[in-house]
Amino acid sequence: MTPTRVFVVAPTPTLRAGLRSMLAAVEGTDLLVVGEAGVSGPEPRLSDADVVLVADEDWLEETALSASEYPTQSLLLLSEDEGATSRLRALSLRGWGVVPPDAPSEELGAAVAAVAQGLTVLPKDLADRLLEEPAAAVEELSEPLTARESEVLDLLGGGLSNKMIARELHISEHTVKFHISSLYSKLGVSNRAEAVSQGARYGLISL
Repeated sequence: MTPTRVFVVAPTPTLRAGLRSMLAAVEGTDLLVVGEAGVSGPEPRLSDADVVLVADEDWLEETALSASEYPTQSLLLLSEDEGATSRLRALSLRGWGVVPPDAPSEELGAAVAAVAQGLTVLPKDLADRLLEEPAAAVEELSEPLTARESEVLDLLGGGLSNKMIARELHISEHTVKFHISSLYSKLGVSNRAEAVSQGARYGLISL
């Protein structure tokens, strides 16, 4: 059986060593740590990994954007912050998940294996709360997006870069930036993840 290759991102050598030991202790799942990085070190090379395990939320967005460049890559975050789920959903990842920082080895190993298969993993209490929440009524923007802004927002939801959006729509990157700035203003957001989240809230895109 081909092992699931894991790249560990954690702030301290002690934490990275602990996560390596936990993954090595998991029975019934073949997990192989192929690299590691600290949050203050150089940009990690993630291309050899199937799953990036992130133990520091401050570095989530940067690591996730790097991981989303590889269509076969997944990301697992150690966190108790519910807000992290919307940020992960907005990225183009094969699979993703959130597990508590105190998760035992078996739970951590199972979550790594699941996201590697393209699945989404959430703590049970968080999943229960999300399932119990009533569907929010679709709101309307005070100033609607233009057809082109809607196209750009849809492509942002697919995780495309400005250059890729420009190529897809046959327009310049400068024009893409103009449309993104305009839709940011209309949605009342300041970054791509918030734009995608608000777009879904207003029913402009589907996640």
